Amino acid sequence: MSTVTLITGGARSGKSAYGEALALELGGPSVLYIATAVATDPEMERRIQAHRSRRPADWTTEERAAGFGALKDSDLFQHADAVLLDCIGFALNSALYHGLSDWDRPAPDQMKGLEESVSSDLRDLIHLCREQEKSLILITNEVGDGLIPSSPVSRMYRDALGRINCMTASLADRVVLMTCGIPLTLKAPR
Repeated sequence: MSTVTLITGGARSGKSAYGEALALELGGPSVLYIATAVATDPEMERRIQAHRSRRPADWTTEERAAGFGALKDSDLFQHADAVLLDCIGFALNSALYHGLSDWDRPAPDQMKGLEESVSSDLRDLIHLCREQEKSLILITNEVGDGLIPSSPVSRMYRDALGRINCMTASLADRVVLMTCGIPLTLKAPR
């Protein structure tokens, strides 16, 4: 039976390591890892490389930040028992990077459209995994517990990710909050 698990938490809370361990438990060697981050500078490249080095060699990686429903026809998806997406925050970041025309004064209607696009992509992936009976692990960032961001685009990002996280949590069977490397179950399957 497939399950959808959302893992959230702050920076360096252990989200990815926990998600990877869960994917290994649920999918063994048959895991499709959807990597949404893009190397934009040397520091980001080092972070991506650290994630790559932790993953088992027999896992398959698909680098994409959108269009998750299109995986349905992919051999990579068809041969996976579990799917791990890391992370929703970078998928939204990528949508904003490619979709916003003015970072200093982002148009609210443009932000809303980009948020809806990411939400739709995630709903498609959840539906696809349920339909194909594959376990799905989604990792996201908990961004609402810190300071209020100083720039309009950062505040809009935080608000959009918060709404996307709420939508995803409502569709998930299980929601886990990571803090200090400790998983706290917020929602469990019934």
